[in-house]
Amino acid sequence: MRVLVADDDPTYRTLVTDLLIQWNFEVVQACDGRQAWEIMRQADAPSMVILDWRMPGMDGFEVSKMIRSEKADESIFILLITGSRHKEEVMRVMVCGADDYLMKPFDPVDLKIHLRMATRLLHLQEELKRSRGYGAAALP
Repeated sequence: MRVLVADDDPTYRTLVTDLLIQWNFEVVQACDGRQAWEIMRQADAPSMVILDWRMPGMDGFEVSKMIRSEKADESIFILLITGSRHKEEVMRVMVCGADDYLMKPFDPVDLKIHLRMATRLLHLQEELKRSRGYGAAALP
């Protein structure tokens, strides 16, 4: 499964990328929100997105909103990573269309748990689409 990792902090971006590669994910990286959005606009965009909340140019909330508005019919899981501990700010995660969040600093085991749930959800969504005749399996 392809995963987009978007974080302006090269240390966190590398940390997350290295973990994902260890866990057999294919990783695409972006150093800011604008680059993340450009990647997500492509036809072969990843189905899982890990966005840092605060990035220059376009933050994770903005990218998440754009993904949800422009790709509403696609199965995309969005995990927002935040350093904020304020509950009202964290609640914005659901408003912007993200599916889940994780607070920095995080334990790699926690990230793996969130990704396992995300992978399972995406597989179930695709299975449901195929069973309803929306996927590639429905083509003649």
